[in-house]
Formats: sequence, C-alpha cells, structure tokens
Amino acid sequence: MATTVSTDSAKRALLDRLIDDASLFPPAQLPMHRALRAHARHAESAYAWIDRAFVVPASRIGELTDRRDPGRPLTLSVILDAALSAKGDTVRADLDRVARAGLDGATVASFELKTPALLDEAGLRAAIATIAGHYPDRPVALYYEFPYNAGWTVEPTASLAVLAAVRDAAPTVTVGAKLRCGGFVPGVTPSVADVAEFLLAAHAHDLPWKATAGLHHPVRGIYHGELMHGFLNVFIAGIALHAGAFDPALVHDVIAEEDPRAFLVDPMHVGWRDVRVDAEAVAAARARCVSYGSCSFDEPVNGLRELGLLL
Repeated sequence: MATTVSTDSAKRALLDRLIDDASLFPPAQLPMHRALRAHARHAESAYAWIDRAFVVPASRIGELTDRRDPGRPLTLSVILDAALSAKGDTVRADLDRVARAGLDGATVASFELKTPALLDEAGLRAAIATIAGHYPDRPVALYYEFPYNAGWTVEPTASLAVLAAVRDAAPTVTVGAKLRCGGFVPGVTPSVADVAEFLLAAHAHDLPWKATAGLHHPVRGIYHGELMHGFLNVFIAGIALHAGAFDPALVHDVIAEEDPRAFLVDPMHVGWRDVRVDAEAVAAARARCVSYGSCSFDEPVNGLRELGLLL
C-alpha cells in the first residue's frame, strides 16, 4: 500500500503523513485511553497532516475496540506481536484476533512483523498469503523487521533480497522492510554505517521501508545524554538516494550529519548541503521512504518548530 503525499511543496511532501503514533510503546507507554485521546488531539491540531497511523499490537486490539470512539475515523498499523513469543501460525492467530475485534470506522493500513528467527522466503510467502486471505479486496502493507544485535544478523543486501523475491506474492499486499533506529536495550541502536547499509539495500531492491524507535529529534545529536539518530537525516538520505540526487556513497555522511544548518526544508526543495530535491521528486520518493513510528508526536513536531521548519 503506497504512501501518496502532497506535491504542493517540498516541505509538505517530506512531512505529509510521516509519523506513526506509537505512544503505546516505550518510553511513553501510555495507557490505551490516554494514547487514543492524545491521538484524537493530534488529529484536530494544525499538524494533523503529519500523522499517518496509530500503531497497536494485535494482542491489544480488543482493548482498542473497547476504548475508541467508533464515530472517529482511525488508521491503524498493527504489530503482529504473537510471533515474538509463540509458535505455530501466529500471523493467522493475530489476523483472526483483528477480524474478531469489529473495527467499524477504523482502517488497517499496514501490518508490522518481527520474528525471533529470520523467516525464509517460504515463511514470508506463507505470512503474505495469510494476510491476503484476510484482505483479498483491499490493499495493505507488511513491513518485516530483520534481526539486529549490535550489527546485522544477516547483511541487508541479502535479507532484503528475500523480501524483494516475495514482493509479488499477493496483489493486495505491499511488502516492505522495517528499520529500528534506537531503543533502551543494549545493541538495538544501529550505527551510522548500518543505517546507511539498510537504506542502500532497500534502494537497490526498490523496496518501501518504514522506521521506528529512536527518531524523536529532527537532527542527529546528543539528547538526554544519548547519541540519537535524526529523522531528517534518515529520510532526506533516503529521498535523495531515491531521486538520484547524489553519489550513494554520501548516504553515510547525511545520516552522520549533526549540524541542523546543513539541511534544507522549504517549499521549493528538500536537501542537504549542496544536494537539492524538488517537490515532485520528494513525493515520488515517499512511496519508498514511507513513515516512522514515534512514541511521541509532540517531540518531533516541536523539534521542527524549534528549527523554524514549522510555525
């Protein structure tokens, strides 16, 4: 399920539906009722256009149904979390749970999957077929997260090749990759080189991707005593790469950049240093550089305001 964004301006194309609301997850870890209330507030704010989906584990879909206002439209990205702790056909079990929930007024835009052991091509095809069986007439996306522990368990060039091999497994299911950019567990935050390797592999295989965790701030730097990746770094690197706007070897330098003045985000262009990408090219790239999950919506928005990129 491709992301279609505004082409009115380069800034709008960059930020349109960029953030997935992951406030149920650490470190915010809000209770369901508070998370839904905050999400509703975002939807009524001047920055509603930046919000894409509400991220919810399949294991909590019943709680969401009980707590949400059925009269308020809601776009969901569902984490297929049974796979993290159980055996058997966990994807089917999670999808059955979602189907039983009765999500009137809510739309599932995507599913996100991480498994303890890396799925091979046959396993991924089975998961995709199960999703397609539940959604035969409506497009959805599946973002698969590959194992990472202080380094890639399998090099992205090889692991994303497996995803590319199953991209046509079902016409209603768009297959993409998921990049974890941080977290509180040692070893989960990828290095600059590892992020660059992921983006280059996704581009080489023409796969859509989304990111999650650790991207609370626009630009890479030290925050609360920790070195954190910046979401402008990651997405401008991916967009410029997709647009063919620079030598791919520079992806590493964009991700490593810590000077906010190096980035350009205005109505005409998005860029880094001497690199420029116009609005139409940014919008085209966003079909591949889709979104990222953040447990805070306000923190990245306020970061953009502090840089003068939002009013």
